[in-house]
Amino acid sequence: MSRRKNIPVFGLTPSAKAGLHVRSITHQSVNEPPEHAIDIAHRDNSYMLFVLKNGSGRVLIDFEEYQFSGPAFCLIRPEQVHSVLDYLYPEGWLVSFDPGLLAPELVPLIQVVNLISVPAFRAEELATIHSLAGLLCTFFESEYSRPFTQQTLLNSLVSAICDLYQAVRQTSEHAENRPDEIVAAFRKLVETRYIDWKRPTQYAEALHLSLNHLTDTVKQKTGFPVSYWIQHQTMLEARRLLFHTQSPIKDIAYQLGFPDQHYFSRLFRKATGQTPLSFRQSFHDLSTRTLL
Repeated sequence: MSRRKNIPVFGLTPSAKAGLHVRSITHQSVNEPPEHAIDIAHRDNSYMLFVLKNGSGRVLIDFEEYQFSGPAFCLIRPEQVHSVLDYLYPEGWLVSFDPGLLAPELVPLIQVVNLISVPAFRAEELATIHSLAGLLCTFFESEYSRPFTQQTLLNSLVSAICDLYQAVRQTSEHAENRPDEIVAAFRKLVETRYIDWKRPTQYAEALHLSLNHLTDTVKQKTGFPVSYWIQHQTMLEARRLLFHTQSPIKDIAYQLGFPDQHYFSRLFRKATGQTPLSFRQSFHDLSTRTLL
């Protein structure tokens, strides 16, 4: 398997305006050559939001394969390693935007969204979202567009998608409440601080909660303790680096905050049932997937 030293990270296209790029996707435009390879595992330093009206596709995000068909939404966050496996007659919009454009109140909400398949009875909300996406695209393409207008429309679009996600989730599961908000904020914090913060007390202090409150809430809502999620995020990044790069295990351990390679290897084996080396070897076959 051909390996890289690091996981590729791609920036926004040069044609982006003030941290935003909007592209209308049609049967014809999707066949145009992309600005960077999308069929290899990579990160983008921006959010990638697919608003799919029609068509279907498959993406691989952090070792999980997602299949979707329109109408649907797929959001990929900057830290997620992903690649496009295939697609068929997609139609809709692709919105790429710098994380700094996202309204602070939307950040914890967007962390739980990866894929939304929209049921037929949500047609009214869906039509509104499609109108917002089309309007954002029109303003982006206009020579008279202004950054403030674009950012306002972008946040309206993301907010509408998050609202729809919550509505669909409430229909099938349960209503959003304070414990859910705590868990979402905790998970977001873990994603950004897991290398430096290994102790649950650090997260409780940052969230202005008692350790017992945070521990009980996370365990009740997810079925796993706080320490599990810190380790889970660490091991997820370890798997990313082991599979997608050729970095030595010692370097990966240090990058993840473990100066002792042997301790890292023991922790990895306890979490995954494999040593870092055996994981790297056993997942070799994933790289042979046929990408259409």
